[in-house]
Amino acid sequence: MSLTLQKTISRILILVCLMLLAQTSLVWAAEDITGQWEMTMNFGGRESFAMLTISKNADGSLAGKWGSDDLSNVKFQDGKLTFVRTIRFGDQEFSMDYAGTLKDGKITGTMSSDQGEFDVNGVRFKPMCPALGTWDISFNIGDRDITGQLAVSEKSDGTLDGKWISERGNTMISNVKFKDGKLTFNRKSTFGDNTYESDFEGTIAGHNLAGVFKSQRGEMSAKGTRLGAALVGRWDLTSVSDFGTRQGIMRINGDMTGRYEFFGGEIPMKDLKLEGNQVTFALEMGWGDQTFTLDFKGTLDGKTLKGQMTSDRGTSEITGKKAEDVSVAVGTWEFTRETDRGTRTSTLKIKPDMTGTYTMRDNEVEVQDLKVDGNNVSFKLELSFNDRQFTMEFKGTVDGKTLKGEFITQRGAREAIGKKID
Repeated sequence: MSLTLQKTISRILILVCLMLLAQTSLVWAAEDITGQWEMTMNFGGRESFAMLTISKNADGSLAGKWGSDDLSNVKFQDGKLTFVRTIRFGDQEFSMDYAGTLKDGKITGTMSSDQGEFDVNGVRFKPMCPALGTWDISFNIGDRDITGQLAVSEKSDGTLDGKWISERGNTMISNVKFKDGKLTFNRKSTFGDNTYESDFEGTIAGHNLAGVFKSQRGEMSAKGTRLGAALVGRWDLTSVSDFGTRQGIMRINGDMTGRYEFFGGEIPMKDLKLEGNQVTFALEMGWGDQTFTLDFKGTLDGKTLKGQMTSDRGTSEITGKKAEDVSVAVGTWEFTRETDRGTRTSTLKIKPDMTGTYTMRDNEVEVQDLKVDGNNVSFKLELSFNDRQFTMEFKGTVDGKTLKGEFITQRGAREAIGKKID
């Protein structure tokens, strides 16, 4: 082989390697670590869960939370995630190191300490379908008031199932679907020898359902409210016992399932009930073959929960405060405005972990100081234009799929209306 041919082959191989490295870097760059991750671990022979939240600071560094506890030394480079988790128990504390890899939307890694290590893996947190749960439904047929309950659940394949609960007749629910905020299903009711069929289409807004039953006999307006709505959401908890005071989180889903944070791990709640203003549930914990149960009994008063957690190991006083529901603002919002140069379009993306981006004229910036209080939304943007830095502030209100407010700068304020597109 000639020297010239050898040099040519070497150059080709170097170019191929560089291309592969570049492609690998692009794959790493495409994987975004920020957001919420549902982590699963097997600890002491029992499956446990945790919510990992990664966010970006204004200076570009990363911050993280493991449940309600802050993480330290959070880093993500070349697809590798590392952080330090500190656990405090009374006057004692110890640290655990995490090292994992993000690939194809999944995190695979281990948590380690002087006591050993165990696997901790995660997937992107997926909010529960808003239609899941039991709904108290009411509508009118002529001069008669009809009431019943619609229970919507999810099958193993991800499709929805429905069940109608009523003391009158026999009703079957089929073809249950939820898309773009709309719930649809078919209803077939039998009363004696008579059978009636109708199609329902309605809109879910928070814990309220409004829609119409359509049949050959015409249309009937219907309204529904979610069973247990006052308890659904995230609760910030304070637990006081002989071991000291701890902060934690309780998450209640729309279908009245939930998880209770216990030293950073989320334990599924059992027999969760809300009867009047009385709340009860149980937690089953253990190590290996040893199992013990904790029982909670408390009173719900608006956005405050007070009660006791008891077991054969003692009693803890629990107080809880309901966190604001930020889900109304999560999504992609498109703003358009007419100028003398044509239509200008900008896009706001708000993530479930309350981070976001704002894109204008192909320039994407991180959203700063994002706040959601009920339906009110505010944030700040640090922008640059022609080598000039300036701050723009937004204040607005969510109304269904519309975000209406004002962008405010030193030059004044202009109205802005955003439409939810995702």
